[in-house]
Amino acid sequence: MISITILLPLPTRDLSPNARIHWAKRAKLVKASRKVAGLASLEALNLRKPPGWLKAKMEVKAYFKTLTFPDPDNFIASLKSSIDGIADSGIILDDKALWPERPVFAKDASNPRLEITITSEN
Repeated sequence: MISITILLPLPTRDLSPNARIHWAKRAKLVKASRKVAGLASLEALNLRKPPGWLKAKMEVKAYFKTLTFPDPDNFIASLKSSIDGIADSGIILDDKALWPERPVFAKDASNPRLEITITSEN
């Protein structure tokens, strides 16, 4: 199986489905998150042609500054705009066919980040 790993910053709390923010502020955050994920996906491809997979699984590893971790299902929901950005890059044709695994959380105080590994299931 072929895999692509994408490195992203952690999503802000305002992208959580439980966030109570103004719709215009949320729209700006969603647009920015989607664009960052799309560009990071293209960077992960190393100038190769996007594979356009029909079906893939997504493994998420999130590294936080502290040992206080979010609720796993809300965290995955906060990645919606990032997943859309990955689909925009052409790695997968439709984000409906991108299935997330349970996220893995760990502490890395010096380098908080998000690692998304997309693995083809074609």
